[in-house]
Amino acid sequence: MSSFCEKYAPITLNMIIGNRNQIDRLINFGAEVQSGKKQRPLLIYGPTGTGKTAAAHAFAYSNGFEIIEFDASDYRDAETLQKRLLPATTSRNLFGSKVIVIFDEIDEISARFDKGIEGILTKLFKESKSPVILTANDYWSRSLVFLREYVERVEFKKPSANEVVSLMNNILLKEGISMDKATVDIIVNRANGDVRAALNDLEAMVGANPELLEHLGMRDRKVETFAVLDKIFTSKRLASRNAALASGIDKDMLLKWVDQNIPVRYLSKKDVANAYSVLALASRFNNNATRTNYYGYLRYSNDLMSGGVSLQNTGYISTINPYLFPSVIRYLSTTKAERQHIKEIAGKLSQIFHVNKKEIVNGYMPLLKLMMESGEGAYGKEETLAFMEKHFNLSTDEADFIKERGKHQ
Repeated sequence: MSSFCEKYAPITLNMIIGNRNQIDRLINFGAEVQSGKKQRPLLIYGPTGTGKTAAAHAFAYSNGFEIIEFDASDYRDAETLQKRLLPATTSRNLFGSKVIVIFDEIDEISARFDKGIEGILTKLFKESKSPVILTANDYWSRSLVFLREYVERVEFKKPSANEVVSLMNNILLKEGISMDKATVDIIVNRANGDVRAALNDLEAMVGANPELLEHLGMRDRKVETFAVLDKIFTSKRLASRNAALASGIDKDMLLKWVDQNIPVRYLSKKDVANAYSVLALASRFNNNATRTNYYGYLRYSNDLMSGGVSLQNTGYISTINPYLFPSVIRYLSTTKAERQHIKEIAGKLSQIFHVNKKEIVNGYMPLLKLMMESGEGAYGKEETLAFMEKHFNLSTDEADFIKERGKHQ
């Protein structure tokens, strides 16, 4: 049985939702090609799930082209790529059909590992008698510098929520399925313009209890995180940064996931050490961005925590053990109540000592602990607690907490 994404994949350009001006450019591109005029390749770029590849396929179907398609896995072997591109040097294949060449995820190319690919593509752009369409998430990726002068760019943006809702309602109507408006709206809002994700969730919710929505969202976030981690740890290429940038995962959270799972995936001690060195540098850029309010540092941090870690992979990896949830997040979750108590006491004391809460926790609380220990030895516990309440406005529980815990971070 076909999924909703497959069953309702657009077969004409007018079936693509959103991006009307961009679709008009594709239609004009097709008219020029059909008239026999040579056209520069089109590079369609934009966020995941906005219909870039679907538009390229719909263009081919609408204009009667046979598709010669390449994706990220094809960019490793220059010799095979060149052989498969041979039909593109003519306007028709051996059987007389017109052909179009589609390069999906072209920003996955890495100059370091894909030797000879840039030269082959440059030659194709200059000599091809067949139309060429490329797709990418990030037009400004450094891996695409070599081709920018040869292509016309078309930016796809996220469709509006209303457009996605309309698409989903049409599908439900065709399937004869009833679903309440609130559920559809939640699915669309969470998808945030990713039509593919919205359709996958819609299909998952058919006939399901509405309460599944919450768990479905958790599932999607976790699956997306694992998919990005797979890209980082199994790749040996800087281009894994594209998966990280295209994902909706908080980059600070992603850094914690990578930190926790380097020794889970990398078997070589040298790879582990090198990966942690790169990650430490990423963390430093993160801290610099926060400290200086110059968020340009985050570009370097994002590249290092994703592609930088990938480049440390020498091939010795494990795919048996499951990913581990970041221990620092687990620790923060289990100590949330305790940290909140510390924060409340520090807030009270900061008004007395006229310093910030951090100084209270790191400097004043240890001193108060020593004062109480000395006071109890000299004057007894009750008199000491009374002194703490009178001079520092600390309740018995708060004073005992400071005494037991001492210095907190």
